[in-house]
Amino acid sequence: MRSRLLTGALPVFLLGSLAAATELKAEDKPDNGVPDFSIAQDLPYDAARASMAASGVKYGINYTGEYYDVTSGNVPHGSSYNGLIETYVDLDLGKLLGWKGAAIHANAFYIHGEGPSAGGPFAVSNLEGDETFRLDELWLEQSLLDDKLKLKFGSIAADTIFFISDTAAVFLNGTFGWPGIVALNTLAGGPGYPLTSMGAVVTYTPNDNLTLIGAVFNGSPANPFADDPQKDNNHGTEFRFGDGELMFLEGAYKYDVGLPGTVKVGGWKQFNAPEGVYTDFRTQAGVNSDYGIYGIIDQQIWKGGDDKGVNVFGRISGSPEDRSPMDFYFDTGILFSGFVPGRAKDTFGAAFGYGQISNDLLHSPDAEFSASHESVLELNYVAQIKNGISLAPDFQYFWDPGAVAEVDHAAVWGARLKVSY
Repeated sequence: MRSRLLTGALPVFLLGSLAAATELKAEDKPDNGVPDFSIAQDLPYDAARASMAASGVKYGINYTGEYYDVTSGNVPHGSSYNGLIETYVDLDLGKLLGWKGAAIHANAFYIHGEGPSAGGPFAVSNLEGDETFRLDELWLEQSLLDDKLKLKFGSIAADTIFFISDTAAVFLNGTFGWPGIVALNTLAGGPGYPLTSMGAVVTYTPNDNLTLIGAVFNGSPANPFADDPQKDNNHGTEFRFGDGELMFLEGAYKYDVGLPGTVKVGGWKQFNAPEGVYTDFRTQAGVNSDYGIYGIIDQQIWKGGDDKGVNVFGRISGSPEDRSPMDFYFDTGILFSGFVPGRAKDTFGAAFGYGQISNDLLHSPDAEFSASHESVLELNYVAQIKNGISLAPDFQYFWDPGAVAEVDHAAVWGARLKVSY
């Protein structure tokens, strides 16, 4: 899922900017339009890109490719290669048109290859998807009250806004981004990678510590009855309305108890779902809604010098057992930064995710799962090769892949290369 974009940049965020140690502050530098994590940082000065940035136009191109090998379990074995080519553009309408506080964002990508798919609700890779060229996000945002209030409208990815742990985002399994419980319980997987939904988002940040976010999306990013929602909205240009409503609410609070942390509490609810989408597993009667609540904590637990740090995260979520395929979920993990001599920007860590299948569903006549849960352990190392290039060796082990009892546990090895311009 879209946490893929953070795989290379997150360790830099966790360690802090090296520019802070220089005499020239970052805010004093002219904006040359080049992202911090970009190979263009080491290339000759690009006058055209800097000129476009000064006029309010920023762009970028990223490529992410990965190789995986499923080495055990009676899921399909063998190696696979898949990748993602992405391009984006950000328009500052204040600079372009004099429209103060307004901005437009658009990005598109091409998914190629076939992912390993050893897990069901927990996809091995957050890049996996049907091979196609796809418009991702396209939205207009208006900032008000000195940027404390932001209003966003358009085709929006909820997984770039809600249920996010900054520490978890470095891991490659899809559930550590858009959690399996949300992907499984919302219509067509909800507005999470690789799909988006038409919607509106309101963000209010009254101070540096508190952020409140609310959003309403069209109820489904594709036909909610489609066998393959990605194929139904094959290029991301369907811009659907009329599938009910999906609402998200979240509050985040940043604090410092000697070491920084963030706590988030949120929830979602599906309203007016089309008839036949949700069923009460106990009575087999149709219902038209579902919901979930969640909590997140990101906490630094140790800091050593400028480069070394240890961060942990935890997320927990629940949904009603009588209508939700997955009724309980949690994940947790730890991330070490700057511990390898001479590799100040590298990170390594471990994460574990667990999703419990509803007992009511398992005992219903239409049960699609035969195991009570799926869980995954991921071990991950991200090496910052140079500006804009990272390499991430990865190992994952699945218990009951796809929550199917007849499928043996599975081990998956892989590596991801990311190049950003």
